[in-house]
Amino acid sequence: MKPLAILVTAALLCCLSIGASGQGAMRTPASDTVKYVMKSGTYLGFRQVNLSMGEIGFELMISSNIKGKSSPRLEFRIDQPKGKRSKKLGSIRIPDTADTTYKIKLTGQLRHAFGIHDLFLVAKGDGDFEISGFSFIHNYFAEK
Repeated sequence: MKPLAILVTAALLCCLSIGASGQGAMRTPASDTVKYVMKSGTYLGFRQVNLSMGEIGFELMISSNIKGKSSPRLEFRIDQPKGKRSKKLGSIRIPDTADTTYKIKLTGQLRHAFGIHDLFLVAKGDGDFEISGFSFIHNYFAEK
């Protein structure tokens, strides 16, 4: 495994969730993995993420059970979770996974994704879902 991947994985495991309006993302009971319950207005924050290493996207492990509700979204923002200084990198819809774990990806040309920034995963819309994993998708063919 590449040293950067190990470092990112270790940093992500150490990060705590910070909620919008002073509320934290609810943590489910401890099992074999840590899961964060996300609902509209909550977010996970990662401090000082270096987005200059050839990243072309993000991959999440999620589970949800949102039958009959409109799909919630997860927005990827830098600098702040909301407000004028917040810049949106992209957004993905959260599908109904019937409580099984799925991998979903946000890839492509990520605007503003260069340099060192605070990264926020912001939940929007109706329905709760759980995040149990997060990683970068790297462009290994980036300029050397």
